[in-house]
Amino acid sequence: MTESPHVPTSTRVDPAGRPIEGRGRQAVTAILIILGWIGLVVLILWAHRGLDPLQPARLLGATGLMTWAACEMFGGRQGPIWPISALGIAGSLSLGYAGGLSARAMYDPDGLAGMAVISGVSAVAMLAFLFRFKLPGLVSPIITFSVVALFITLYGADQNSIARVEGLSPRGILAALMDSVWAVAIFGILGAWAMVLARRLDLSGDDFGIASARPLHLVGAGVTALVLSRILIQFPFPFAMISLGLVWIAAYYWALRINRVAVLIAIHFAIAKPMLLAVMIPLGWVPNMEEWSVMLAVVFVFDLAVWPRLHQLSLAQNWTLGPGGRVPTERPGWVWRYWPYA
Repeated sequence: MTESPHVPTSTRVDPAGRPIEGRGRQAVTAILIILGWIGLVVLILWAHRGLDPLQPARLLGATGLMTWAACEMFGGRQGPIWPISALGIAGSLSLGYAGGLSARAMYDPDGLAGMAVISGVSAVAMLAFLFRFKLPGLVSPIITFSVVALFITLYGADQNSIARVEGLSPRGILAALMDSVWAVAIFGILGAWAMVLARRLDLSGDDFGIASARPLHLVGAGVTALVLSRILIQFPFPFAMISLGLVWIAAYYWALRINRVAVLIAIHFAIAKPMLLAVMIPLGWVPNMEEWSVMLAVVFVFDLAVWPRLHQLSLAQNWTLGPGGRVPTERPGWVWRYWPYA
């Protein structure tokens, strides 16, 4: 892969190429949009309580379409990103709830399949908002809602599957699906593809591409590490521990290369449990939930503690080539645009 430098189009843009003037006003507007949407949804559901679910579904569907029009009125791709992102999330969830209520009215009185419909429709709607209005902040919710829809569709309310979920994140939910060889293969390929795509966007993408690379890095690296750890844990002791240890070390090299500490933490969270099990099971000890939480907290704090020093060493060796294909030298002005330390 050719690592050519990215030339910024402007020195006064946020991570998606939008103006940064009035960021405080943008933030307040976005918060008011979300609060107003919550109030509207509660009012619609309260006014139609006990009635046919199709009635509020129609109103919520209309709300979703109106948010699209509002995004266009705010300036579309050139408008303030935070209010438009808030409208995109509100509109997508409105369409998702409309789909879920419709499913409940037609064939799902218990509402479980309706939850899958809500997640799936919301993800598809967010995808439309993402590409029409260039909203990189929707990339992570799209992936999360898609994974939730998949999990509910496959497993529903199965308690054994729910117990295998390792947190409300794409990687955490996919951990519950790793009992299938097909799932391991498919998500391993998708995770690796996300990592490659994220790096390409880092090095040659525009402002929208660079901003979209951030969640792709997190999800791609986390899922790939999860799949790899599930494969390596099958090796006999001590080969499983040795191979997982090598992946643990490799995570530092990759995270320093792309200049993202969050990716380092995501990879280590994905392989921490298999690594610990590789040691603990032969010793006859399986940690409980509280002990797992403490161990993950230790991993998190340790990575944050060692990152600054490792980052200095990486810069000294010219190894770090972060977002935009640039070597990070200064924090002021560049952090906001490219998240070089995130």
